[in-house]
Formats: sequence, structure tokens, C-alpha cells
Amino acid sequence: MLDITAEVQGFLSQIITEVDPEYQAAMNTTVQTGLKIYGVRVPKLREMIRRWHQVHKDLTRQEWLALVEALWAGESREERMLACYLLERRKRWIPDLTWSHFDRWRQGLDNWEVADGLSQWVMGPWILAAPEQRLAHLQDLIAGENLWSRRLALVATAWLNRGYKGFSCPDLTLELVEQVKGERHSMITKAVSWALRGMIKTHPEKVDAYLEGNRASLAAHVVREVENKLRTGLKSGKG
Repeated sequence: MLDITAEVQGFLSQIITEVDPEYQAAMNTTVQTGLKIYGVRVPKLREMIRRWHQVHKDLTRQEWLALVEALWAGESREERMLACYLLERRKRWIPDLTWSHFDRWRQGLDNWEVADGLSQWVMGPWILAAPEQRLAHLQDLIAGENLWSRRLALVATAWLNRGYKGFSCPDLTLELVEQVKGERHSMITKAVSWALRGMIKTHPEKVDAYLEGNRASLAAHVVREVENKLRTGLKSGKG
């Protein structure tokens, strides 16, 4: 049986050896969070998980989830990101998660980096495994008071609208955007832009029509970025 406490301590020891003071300073500005930021770059964190999996190929679902929960309960940004990467690494087990996992994990979100990781790499694939039953959770999230829950919903649609397995949810995405289009918190407006731009590959005509009908309601940067993406394929509009 995996010693979860020892594994977490092992990850923390690796984190401490990989601290980059310059990156730590930058992240303290870029990611506003109540979590401790050691300052370990994403490629280093991903490499930790890759090496760990090479050694633990016989990991059970129970051990996997127990380690995820222990890392998620940690006090640092790095531990939360490792939890996301650990979830992502065992893609075949993601469909077996339940809504109670996401409902609990979202309560502790306070920054875009962890929220977006959870939404793209875990929630998106989880919903895609059973969209008929699980898409409704996005409507619950967008209607909630918690800003990070609303961002979770929007970012998840950006992943779902990539067309994996021939699936997309353009109408639902526009319903979610419609509910928050008047908000001006940057974490929401940036997610709205992302959600709309995420539809362009599969449903450009729907995005164009929505943009034309809602220019006055959307944040100026959302209109600009979506227009640029429609016109040039790039958010910046510059090649």
C-alpha cells in the first residue's frame, strides 16, 4: 500500500530543490493566491509526475485518488498543480470521478492557474465521458456566486468545443456566456473571450453572429480578441 504521507513529503523535497527565485518573484505578481508559491516552473512539475509514474506503474485507483486528495490539501501552488497533473496523467480513470470530487475541489480555488488546470485537463475530459448527464453541472457553476466556479464553467467549454470525439457544445457555451457577459472582473472577461474563441474552430458562424448581436454588452477586449481570431486565426490579430 502506498504511503501517502511519505509520497507527499517526497514531492515537497523535490519542489524545494527546484525553486527558481526569479520565477517565484514573477509568479507572486502573476498569480494572486493565498497559496504558498515556491517558484517551480511548470515543466519541472510535469517532469516530477512523469518520473513518479514510471516508478509507480502498478498504482491503484484508490492510491491515485488518495495522493491527489493529499496534494490538493497542501498549502502550496505547486502541490495543487501536481494534483492536477497527477489527475491528467491517468486519463482512463478520470471518467470514474464523481461530481462530489469537483464540487469539493472548487471550494478551495482562488487563482486562475489551478482553476484552469482543473477545468481543462480534468473537468473537460470528465464531462466528455458522459455529456448527457454531466453538462448540466456547467449551468450550476455559472449560476453560482463564486467567481472561480464561473470561470471553471467557461474554461471547460473552451476544451469541450475543440471537437474531440466529434463533440462540441456551442449553444450551451453561448448560454453560459450570456449569463456573465455583463461582468467586468478580468478573470471572467478573459474566460468569456477564451470560451468564444474556443468555438471558432468548429462553429465560427455562431461566434460571428453572437459577437455582432452583443458588441455593446461584452467587454471591449473580448470583442477585439474574438474579432481578431475570426479574421486572422490569432487572438492578437498579428502573425
